Amino acid sequence: MLTFIATHRKFALTAQKTLTQTFVPSPTGTARQSWLCMHQVYWPKECSTRSPMAHTLLEQEIHSQPDTIRAVLSQSAHTAAVAARIITHDPYAVFIAARGTSDNAARYAQYLFGMMLQLPVGLATPSLTTLYGVALRFRQALVLGISQSGRSPDICEYVASARRQSALTVAITNKPESPLAQAAAYHLDITAGIEQSVAATKTYTNQLATIALLTGHLAGDGRLLDALDELPDVLAGVLAIPQATIDAAAQLIATGSAAMSIGRGLQYATALEAALKIKELSGLPVEGYSSADVLHGPVTTVERHFPVMLSGDTGVSHHDTAQLIERVRAAGARIVVASSSRDHYSAADVALPIPVCDERLAPIATIVAWQRVAAATAASRGRDANAPIGLNKVTETR
Repeated sequence: MLTFIATHRKFALTAQKTLTQTFVPSPTGTARQSWLCMHQVYWPKECSTRSPMAHTLLEQEIHSQPDTIRAVLSQSAHTAAVAARIITHDPYAVFIAARGTSDNAARYAQYLFGMMLQLPVGLATPSLTTLYGVALRFRQALVLGISQSGRSPDICEYVASARRQSALTVAITNKPESPLAQAAAYHLDITAGIEQSVAATKTYTNQLATIALLTGHLAGDGRLLDALDELPDVLAGVLAIPQATIDAAAQLIATGSAAMSIGRGLQYATALEAALKIKELSGLPVEGYSSADVLHGPVTTVERHFPVMLSGDTGVSHHDTAQLIERVRAAGARIVVASSSRDHYSAADVALPIPVCDERLAPIATIVAWQRVAAATAASRGRDANAPIGLNKVTETR
């Protein structure tokens, strides 16, 4: 099997570095044909961080993410001021209201706040407020509303109700003038700029970066803040993964009638968002799972040639991810792995090498690879990724 191993965190930024090509024997000791072998992928010296295929609106926005992340970092002083107010409020718990892609950002916040702040975090049930008329007792809680547009009525009403119940409320949106920003006591602008493609890409990564920036200030964690400064370079590395490798992953996924996307811990949010992106853009049914949940039943659906997408990194979930890769490989699955850990590549049919970065930011880098794969999967299935069937840019639910 042909895999590609990055030996330096900033491998994608140096024109003279190439990826090592390594043949890895299968568990039976015989060479195994893989999708990656069908593409002689290499790292040309003249390669750029922008793919020559980045000409659709979606692709342009995917490739703009190093710059949009820098815009988030420029908001550090304001984010620190909001963090100081949260520290003064001293919340006992956090509740996050969000829908769609923003709900996957909320899942990332659930893990990061728990890890760094030791705060229990619940994902909100807005229909209790909007449909059932329940005034929840938030008391000293912190309530976040996350929404790209800031216009979904149920999220706005949930946050407004929490504010009436003496919760400290913070909105995270791309629209400072939006109803959600006005409903909350404080607003964090993700500063992604206008996102013209229907599928959220740069708004999602900017939501995650905003959450990480807020967490870094809340925890007083200089290492996390320093790692955020390096994040644009990490994303540039992901964008420099050769298009042939991205296409190989897309072709493997598109051959199935369905697929599974798996991640553990912080990468659970990545698994969910990667599944959502492929569903939105290509129409292929993909289910996102935690690797722990997969073993409680869904693993029985993995059969020979079933496409499995795995998101991993070098952090504490590394071993669990490696074990699951071997489990689904034994079932005959076709595997695409996006990871910064070379240990995860050996059993993969296609490996998407992610530059090594702080574990807490790895989901931001990993999802960019899956965004590229989702766009390529749509093309492979004859779908227009700029106009997904049945979707609008802004969805308003009540």
